[in-house]
Amino acid sequence: MRVFGRSAFFLTCVLYLVSGLIQILPSSRKQFGITSANNRLNAFAEDSTQSKTEKPMMGSWEELHGNYILRPDVEQGPPRALLHFLGGAIVGAVPHVTYRYMLERLVEKGFLVVATPYNLSFDHLGSCDKIIQSFEKIAPSLARQYGAVPVVGVGHSCGALLQLLITSLFPDTPRAGNALISFNNKPVKEAVPFFDEFFAPFFKSVGEKKDGTSQSGVDVIDLSLHLLRTASEGNIPSDQLVTEIKELLTPFPQLLPGDIVIPEELREGIETLVKPSVTALSNAGALPLMNQLVDTLDQIPLLISEVAEGADDFVPPPASVRVAARRSYRARRTLILQYDSDPIDESDEIQAMLQEAESVTRMKRPMIAIDVQRRTLNGNHATPLIAPPVKIANQAEDLLGKDAAKERLLYKEADATVDELVRWLEEGK
Repeated sequence: MRVFGRSAFFLTCVLYLVSGLIQILPSSRKQFGITSANNRLNAFAEDSTQSKTEKPMMGSWEELHGNYILRPDVEQGPPRALLHFLGGAIVGAVPHVTYRYMLERLVEKGFLVVATPYNLSFDHLGSCDKIIQSFEKIAPSLARQYGAVPVVGVGHSCGALLQLLITSLFPDTPRAGNALISFNNKPVKEAVPFFDEFFAPFFKSVGEKKDGTSQSGVDVIDLSLHLLRTASEGNIPSDQLVTEIKELLTPFPQLLPGDIVIPEELREGIETLVKPSVTALSNAGALPLMNQLVDTLDQIPLLISEVAEGADDFVPPPASVRVAARRSYRARRTLILQYDSDPIDESDEIQAMLQEAESVTRMKRPMIAIDVQRRTLNGNHATPLIAPPVKIANQAEDLLGKDAAKERLLYKEADATVDELVRWLEEGK
């Protein structure tokens, strides 16, 4: 089976889904690598008094100011490091779900994990800026709680590319090191086959307003996702949402009554009827999982709109990424992890770029030591994603034994990835 670039698989999934829907304290800033840009101070102050959201979560994860946090047990002592994690394209919107096993295993080893979600975009610089802003909102409180803990960037696939850009182009966001997993830096037309011939025209047609209306396919998708989000939270659609659905899907909405109002007695009756099922699904983890997966689908209309507005390559393009890395990459330690069955991996390229960056740094600062390591493990591009939650894995190991459980539940390679990350992190302490 032919495997394409970092976005091809995900855009194919997007196409399938679309088709179906359409029918700060200064000290803490230094400790945690916080940018000091003045234009962010106001937003920082505005968010400082916010509390945790009510979004349903799984396990011991917390959601705070747009970041997912998992803390090590207090009995383990202070965190050994703060791992700032960025996932791959599309799946990076819910990293605490898609990379749950790997991140929970790292927390078991004594590391504090902050996984910042992001929406896939052609504008990588915009994504980096939003990621940094989200991280800034929680860094001071973490610094006050844990003290001067080193920050290490960890990224998979597109997340590895974003970590590279953050360390190269955002000098106020330093890292003690970076672990770059399955790095690739392909242009859109190589990453996504038939982008010009099929995907771009299709997305533009979906994004266009229909003749005689102000609605487009994107509006249908947005409304469908709103309805799905409401269901995933165990709620009955509001009168406004029902009215919007009527106006969007009815050929002649003007012939029907204006706003639709569900009688309060009927709404309360429906809520009473479904409450036991909602409670059972919530306790079983089904509703929280569904709610988190809606976050992934929310990227679909955003991508369609970008293509409809003319986006045809990433910003910055791959050539500019290479130049930036050679000239400005600043991490003292970098681990490059690749898998032996990953045809879209470009670890050769990133290793060469960082070796050039090391030479540039040595010319400017001869006393600074730069360490770049590269390791190859068994697995493929999706290896960090293929694993059950730690709780299930532990139960399987108790029943089957470690080796048998890893083989049957297909997380042997993911476990090896954790071991390699821990080895490298311990080596640098």
